[in-house]
Amino acid sequence: MNYFPNYYSIEDIFVTQEKVECKVNTKLQRMGFLDAGAEGDDLEPGRTVNLPLWYIKELKVNNAYFTVSVPDIYKNVHKAVCEAETTHIELGRLHPYFYEFGRYLTPYDRNHVIGRIIFETMRQRVRHLLDISKNDGHMAKSELRLDNIEAKLHEAGVRTNTQYINWLQLTGNKILISELVEEHQKKRKRELSDDESDSLPSSKRATL
Repeated sequence: MNYFPNYYSIEDIFVTQEKVECKVNTKLQRMGFLDAGAEGDDLEPGRTVNLPLWYIKELKVNNAYFTVSVPDIYKNVHKAVCEAETTHIELGRLHPYFYEFGRYLTPYDRNHVIGRIIFETMRQRVRHLLDISKNDGHMAKSELRLDNIEAKLHEAGVRTNTQYINWLQLTGNKILISELVEEHQKKRKRELSDDESDSLPSSKRATL
């Protein structure tokens, strides 16, 4: 599992296709096509438009054209974060890429709300995530509707727990020598045997 996205990551493509609400700060000539309700060819200050995340992340944080609004999904989680009750939230229903989406938007959040929300949400949920990974995770996963990153962590936790249990159940078995070590030992024995034969006196070799 690789948390950080890359150019060829399908998950990263899905995240950056998301639309984000932005407020127009200055008049933008011949950009009225971005707003379906615009009456002219220009985009007037104060208007609200939805722009894809891949476009927003190419802009400077303090750009003079748009102000990025905090999506409602993070506003809805904010109360639960303050009350330390995020384990009951179905993040997958709010957004399948809750953490990745928020991580991209954090630099544009002038009130520094999104970064704190995604950090506290993960901090509060990681213990619960560890607990359900020790169970048969398929039912828990479908009921909780985890975020994409949480789902991958859950699958890794279930797999690791299964491997650990299997290892505990194999305590009665002997540890076998690897083939490489076994071949090395055989070769060493042959070399020692040849050295002993060469060191014997000629009379004894003739008798043998």
